[in-house]
Amino acid sequence: VVFCTPGNRDLCEKTVNHLSWTIGKVRFRTFANGEISVKLEQSVANHDVFVICSRDDCESEINFMLMQLLLLLDALKSEAPHRITVVLPCVEYARQDRKFEAGESIAPKLLLHLMATAGADRFVTMDLHNQAESGFSPSHTALDELTCEKYLGNFIRSAIPNFNPEETLVCATDAGGAKRTRKMADELQVGFMMADKFRPKAGEVGQVRIIADASLKPRNIIIVDDMFDTCGSLVKVVEAVHSFAPEARIYAVGTHGYFSMDAHEKVAKMVNDSCLEWIAISNCISPRMPLQKFQAAGIADRLKIVDISRLVAGAIIRIHLGASVNLPKFRQLGPSSPDPLLLEAAFVPTSQYTLKGAASSVHH
Repeated sequence: VVFCTPGNRDLCEKTVNHLSWTIGKVRFRTFANGEISVKLEQSVANHDVFVICSRDDCESEINFMLMQLLLLLDALKSEAPHRITVVLPCVEYARQDRKFEAGESIAPKLLLHLMATAGADRFVTMDLHNQAESGFSPSHTALDELTCEKYLGNFIRSAIPNFNPEETLVCATDAGGAKRTRKMADELQVGFMMADKFRPKAGEVGQVRIIADASLKPRNIIIVDDMFDTCGSLVKVVEAVHSFAPEARIYAVGTHGYFSMDAHEKVAKMVNDSCLEWIAISNCISPRMPLQKFQAAGIADRLKIVDISRLVAGAIIRIHLGASVNLPKFRQLGPSSPDPLLLEAAFVPTSQYTLKGAASSVHH
């Protein structure tokens, strides 16, 4: 059975539609003093439970949403389910993944441990900010990281007019994102370039320079990042790319779109000044608030949303049936690739465990 926190219900509904399942019944309330109440309205005893928790800034503030998740996990655990898997399309606090100075907290590790204490047995995430975060889950739990490069790549090929790999480059925003961007380059079968920040002299403001073959004359340049927050770094990279190839059309793709503060205004300026065509993001985070901001800035058509609910559904049905989500056969499935397990998901019982915990026969 699949439950979801109040945020980004659209992603949850699309996911269960692919599974031909229904969303579990749970009631969330907020008392006058700000406290949260969670009550299950159906039995989950001996069920394989999945909880989808995705950020939605139109619904609630992120820390409030995380508290809702912890209370929901505790309520589920008290009803003796077979297993609880938390699906986190975007791991919050992901950028606080190391100690830059003494006395700082490693927030994503704490967050995963809190969820495990509340009742989570397994985690599914999408495109972690740092690959090392996959080791942050407690020893008695498992964490699986999915990637939506196939979905973003498929969108790029269809959205760029007359897409030609020989006339296209992908650009990493910094050295840290080079590995991620190279994977996208392999997916699209295109060339690679990288933006690099350096300071000519100590104490001077950093400049962004492009590392690429100077003889290249690309028609399309795709900037790849894992998230877009305030878009300050994106502005500098777009300006550097535009200086490197003034005639090229510039695009940006990323998994997570926050677009905090005045990010939409920065995007509007890039559209007008630097030939930015559009920004594509997945719906790991609810796009409702970004779409509202882009609409207010008059650039709603420049924000493209790529639906990854089918990928999430494919992972859920495999975990439910005891199959791996790390095999190449699943990893290589794109949005238009037939998924045999999803085709049969409607015939798979959502509770396949006896009261003794033994697996019953499942139709494959």
